[in-house]
Amino acid sequence: GDSLSTEEVFAAITEHNRKLSEQDTFSTEPLRLVYRSSNVQNMRFVDTPGIIANKGTGKDNRDAIKGILRDTMKKPNSKLCVLVEPKEFSTNAIIDFCDETFGGKGKWVKNAIILMTKYDKQLEDSRSGSKANKFFSEYHENDLYPYLTITPTLAREDLTPEELFLERQELLSNATDYEERKFEDWQALHAKHRETDPEDPKLVSDVSSRIGFSAAKDKMREVMLMDTATRLPEVLMSLRKELSNYRDELEVLEGKKRFRDPHHLKTMIGDLLHDVCTRIRDYLDGDLEASTKFPELVMDLDDELGNEEDSEWFDRRLGSAATIEEEEEWRDLIQSILDGNIEDIGHINPDKKLLGGKQFHRAVELLNATMTEALPDISLLKDHVASGAGYLQGGLQQENWERATLSLVKMSSKVALHPGINFFIKHAGTIFRHLFQVALKDVKQRSVDSNRLLEICPGLENHLTDKFDEMVWTLMTNAADKTHVSLEPWYSCLKTNLPNFHPTEEDTDDEDTFRIHGGEYVKTPCKSEIREQQMREGVVSKLTSFFQFSIDDGEAKKLLRQRGRQRAAEKRGFLAKERTSMINDDETEKIVAFAYQYIYALHEQIQVSLDFQINHYLYNAFKDNIANFSRVVSNDDWKEMIPADNSLDDSIQELKDKITALKGSLGDVQKMQTQF
Repeated sequence: GDSLSTEEVFAAITEHNRKLSEQDTFSTEPLRLVYRSSNVQNMRFVDTPGIIANKGTGKDNRDAIKGILRDTMKKPNSKLCVLVEPKEFSTNAIIDFCDETFGGKGKWVKNAIILMTKYDKQLEDSRSGSKANKFFSEYHENDLYPYLTITPTLAREDLTPEELFLERQELLSNATDYEERKFEDWQALHAKHRETDPEDPKLVSDVSSRIGFSAAKDKMREVMLMDTATRLPEVLMSLRKELSNYRDELEVLEGKKRFRDPHHLKTMIGDLLHDVCTRIRDYLDGDLEASTKFPELVMDLDDELGNEEDSEWFDRRLGSAATIEEEEEWRDLIQSILDGNIEDIGHINPDKKLLGGKQFHRAVELLNATMTEALPDISLLKDHVASGAGYLQGGLQQENWERATLSLVKMSSKVALHPGINFFIKHAGTIFRHLFQVALKDVKQRSVDSNRLLEICPGLENHLTDKFDEMVWTLMTNAADKTHVSLEPWYSCLKTNLPNFHPTEEDTDDEDTFRIHGGEYVKTPCKSEIREQQMREGVVSKLTSFFQFSIDDGEAKKLLRQRGRQRAAEKRGFLAKERTSMINDDETEKIVAFAYQYIYALHEQIQVSLDFQINHYLYNAFKDNIANFSRVVSNDDWKEMIPADNSLDDSIQELKDKITALKGSLGDVQKMQTQF
């Protein structure tokens, strides 16, 4: 119960012991009695049953009592108060019991205070100083210095609990005077004996200084005080730590109370997401601090690819330009490259641990390297080239090599581009998602408020992650659609003057010719050499040379117009003009060889264009999206995120009371330390 009176405590314990006695049993479960007072030190008494009584009558529970003693004395700052009967040392069973319990006197004596109770039974046998000193000598030789106590006893104990309580209260009220009279009479007896035997010694100081329960109490207080003094720094540290914990807990609870206001919660979530998105932008732009702060979160290429395979969008269809199966073939090709079976890609640092924008850069380089390897071997399509030429297009009965070439370009480009673009976008999405998790951890360490917000709302982090994933998937879908569409024009037609495309031509004008100059034959340049020289001296070279000396907008535009007229007037052969009426194997070889040259020239241009598409539709678009992410998400209805807690106000007040009490205790201990 709570707030019990002394009478109620006495009655409860008496009834408990009566029931145990009737059952002839012993309980190892303690009865816990908490007594609170403002003028005593904190302490805990553990009272065990009488050992001697348990040896001779009823069940033998000595082993259980030993267990209680051992467990109690293992606790820090525990002291042993041993009550012994006034018997010779050699016959004192309690001393032997302690030796058995703790493994010898050296294990328990230093932490024990010995009280020799009922010493009035020994007064007659110790009627002189010599007899008393002799009685205690063996105790002292074994480092045992008992305090002598005498307590009045009841004339009879067959009383009701109420009567027994009143009788014992009466005895306790007179106990001090009773003990003092008994010991005064004993010491007077010693003095009278010395009158007849002047040689009889006085009590040794180790005995005389330990007479009476008041001396024992003073010793106990001294032990506790010294123990407190040695532990004051530890106590201060413990109190400060406890006070700090309570303050942290109070701040959390008060935060919960504030977060019950949806408007405040919305503001806090907005601030959290703003900080997270700011950190993500830092990672993308380059952040050495993050990679050193979280070494366990930087990733090599294998880690990134594993994350992509574990992502929820691994087998999710991304547009209609490529199937899941085609994406899986692309992953197999990447694995072959990483295994060193196809191409050395050491230049993209697959084993280096990276974080942020450099991860995206590596993914772009991986895409470019894999796109080259993904181009199919169109020589395997020789048998189908004739079918691609068709018949009588536009009413002209002539083999349409151009259409067959365009078909080869389309087929190879679709295979090499679209599955890879889908994979790359999913790869980039997993990088963005990883950066969100890194940023969350980063912000939690940087901001106490953000960390507590996520602790208070346990489902908030998952909710924000889901929102981020939705944003990233929308971005990925949009980037995929636009990138796929933007690449289709590159292979939807053939461009005869495609930059860097210089097909091998069967032209007699390219045969070596010579002229006589200075009496010697000098080789004259052929058409292809002339075209190459003109290309080197093209408009870009002229502009570069021009701008080294001056900047003139009018002159620059004049050069560009001149270049436009040159392109319009430029004559360039594309495919052989002379063709058989029915395409043959030699002509098929020429078409395939021509298509090879065109495809590789085309894909060099596509890779440049694709870099722009990726940077615009994915990378920069992601930066733009996270700039608005906090505003968009914080506009959601956050009422469901507010945890219900009707006892919050009571818990806050309870913590405030504990903090006030701890502050008082801390002040008291600090004063005590100053006094020491």
